[in-house]
Amino acid sequence: MSLRIVVCVKYVPDASGDRRFADDLTVDREDVDGLLSELDEYAVEQALQIA
Repeated sequence: MSLRIVVCVKYVPDASGDRRFADDLTVDREDVDGLLSELDEYAVEQALQIA
């Protein structure tokens, strides 16, 4: 029986990039560079070490 690990990750806007807000005052993500959350990167690394 093999071990299966699932890690949920979220693609987030780059905090160091320019931010633009839509008319409803939410972050406009269409023209913003994104990246994997730093905490999610740690979770993926831990999952790889366990597997």
